[in-house]
Amino acid sequence: MKPYMKIGSFLLAFIMLFTVLLAGCTPISLNQEWSYKTNDKELAIGIYIYSLNTAYQQAKTYAEKIDDYDESKDDWLDFEITDDDGNKQVARKWIKEQAEKICLSYLVLEEQIKKEGVEIDQISIASADEQAEQYWNVGQYADYGYFMPMKDDLEGFGISLESFTYCTTEYNTKYNALFEKLYNKGGNKEVTDSELTKYFTENYVDYSYFSVNLYESTTDEAGSQSNVALSNEEAKKITDELDGYASDINGGKSYKDVMSDYMKANNVNTDPSTSNVEELEESSMGDELKNALKKLDSDKATTLKVGSGNSAVYYLVYKKDIDKDIEKYINDETNRLTVLNSMKSEEFANYIDKLAKDLKYEKNSSVIDKYDPGMFFVKPEPTTAAAVAANGS
Repeated sequence: MKPYMKIGSFLLAFIMLFTVLLAGCTPISLNQEWSYKTNDKELAIGIYIYSLNTAYQQAKTYAEKIDDYDESKDDWLDFEITDDDGNKQVARKWIKEQAEKICLSYLVLEEQIKKEGVEIDQISIASADEQAEQYWNVGQYADYGYFMPMKDDLEGFGISLESFTYCTTEYNTKYNALFEKLYNKGGNKEVTDSELTKYFTENYVDYSYFSVNLYESTTDEAGSQSNVALSNEEAKKITDELDGYASDINGGKSYKDVMSDYMKANNVNTDPSTSNVEELEESSMGDELKNALKKLDSDKATTLKVGSGNSAVYYLVYKKDIDKDIEKYINDETNRLTVLNSMKSEEFANYIDKLAKDLKYEKNSSVIDKYDPGMFFVKPEPTTAAAVAANGS
């Protein structure tokens, strides 16, 4: 695993996910000592602690796959874990090494931004700072009425708002700025229009599809809902209808006109289609739909059944001509960067990885060694039933 690939988003996602787990931990006194530094940047100890916590939470997901894992104990820190790349290591050591790699990626980014002359406008930085402050003070769900300030769970470990901001939203902003500088037009790793076009047409797909359930949902007198498969006759009526629409498209009729026919025939007021232009392998759609799109020629349609019995769904899938999207995705700045990211994100992560390995830096070992991954362990609160049983009530 490369923990510093898009590290801002990565770190923020983990803190959001494990905020609740940190509640109740014993606070550690705050201090302003540094952890790692180069001639260009000195990292506060809070940045290291944040990185250590991130690595801890990731290692915990690996430990949970071990048969002897017990969430009520922290002995898993001395178990051997296997990370996403198949590397095996004792969890405690893995965590500390990953925390160091994360910190070195921060320093590499600062070094490369200076070297490449990357200019980040103050509006972008201000926006990043504002977002981090919101998460820090009210949490990510405040707009929905749930207030879970991250400072309540992080500050006690010695992580300040400044360290939190630097590691998350500011880092992500800088990371993206360096990526754009290197790979966009005029950059040291510039991707040409022809290269980007080739990647786009070979990996992206422009599609539309809609589905009809081959079952009905019913609710009994008690309010319980269940699905009941349609009869063979009822199901055949639906499949024949969608098969006919696919034939119409393959005969030259436009998808738009076919959808209009379907909506009129079924008294549907809103187009039920799902449409998108995206990298097929990265799509969240099911494998059945992906495989159907792979087999389709441009401007052709097909139908397929997914599931069976009381969960069966019938799809009409249409594949558009990706060549017609080239101008919109290669010449539009936002779309171009999206395709660039799909094409070069892994290469960029490896680039940062290599630079981090070759980085000349100083490590404040006497301070760093004071922090052990076990500081983040939180023993789960017993359930009400378990608590009652323990008290003998």
